[in-house]
Amino acid sequence: MSNKKKILLTCLVLFLWLFWHYLGQHIFHYYYALHKRDQFLEKYPTVATIGNAGSLDGYYSLRDIVISDTRGGGANFGYGANSNYPGGSASIGIGVPKHIQGYWAKYNETNDKYISYYRINADIDSELAKKKIETLQNYYKNFGTSLAAMQVTVNKKKLYVYFTLNCFSKVKDCTPNDNADPNGYVEKSPKNLTDVVVLFEGEGEVSNTPFKGTSFER
Repeated sequence: MSNKKKILLTCLVLFLWLFWHYLGQHIFHYYYALHKRDQFLEKYPTVATIGNAGSLDGYYSLRDIVISDTRGGGANFGYGANSNYPGGSASIGIGVPKHIQGYWAKYNETNDKYISYYRINADIDSELAKKKIETLQNYYKNFGTSLAAMQVTVNKKKLYVYFTLNCFSKVKDCTPNDNADPNGYVEKSPKNLTDVVVLFEGEGEVSNTPFKGTSFER
């Protein structure tokens, strides 16, 4: 090999080393991370990008109500003061729920004070929740999942977690597929305006005074 070719080869090796050291490995790690993320989301997809938190019987303050999902993430539905359903709204990114923990309080408008306090710490049957979510995701003939929402709703000591696609028949085609709900999971929302599935229904502890360590105690 001539000296000229040796120099060219050395320069090429040096260029490749510099490219890998300063740029190439970062590009590799970036696309590898994207690949792993896509694999993760395929196994544990985001099921709702909208969160709602409200009540069925008047004014409440909802604080630090956290739903954990099966992929290790979750969302906080503590949206503060609410008086109706579906209540407050926020952008979220949550998978299939597996646990809920949080606090809420009933507010008396006349006396301008809280009259009862509630807390909950409970597991959610994630396998059943997944089946119900998938049922609703495949329920409609001509309506997609882009408006999917997970909703926390309270009624005194009762707490519900709903999942809905927000298909309103007055403005959208909400025709269901044939045999779309063989297990009878789908039901009407509390206001009878759209379809939901109930992912969780439970009762919290009740107290006339704030629970220790909560923000209501301050």
